[in-house]
Amino acid sequence: MLNLQFKLNMTNITKSNSETINNWMLDLPNQLTHVTSWTESLLLFLLLFFIGLSGIVFNYRNYLVTMLCIEIMYLGITICFLIVSVATADPKGQIYGLILLIAAAAESAIGLGVLVVLYKFGNSIDFSDYQELRG
Repeated sequence: MLNLQFKLNMTNITKSNSETINNWMLDLPNQLTHVTSWTESLLLFLLLFFIGLSGIVFNYRNYLVTMLCIEIMYLGITICFLIVSVATADPKGQIYGLILLIAAAAESAIGLGVLVVLYKFGNSIDFSDYQELRG
């Protein structure tokens, strides 16, 4: 279970001393203390990624389930980017996570469009029914 409780050490802050405030703001990432470490939080990433991967490996016939498993893998990778970004105080991971979510949404839209065309073509969404496409 992820427990994201933060504590701030604000004992040295006074309104008259701007240098202390500046030092406190620069030291803010070190003052945030997590109950669980960020490496333990990456277990969520591993869990989601391997659930998606096992779904693709063991259910390779149904198009819709395969797309859902790919989306679960995208979600796991995005969570990994976000956790590492917050842990290292680097906003690049959050930007990459947002770009990955946008790419996953575009991939889902195109994939669902292909799903509709395949269903109209053969009244099924199983991969085994489309052996004649050979593309």
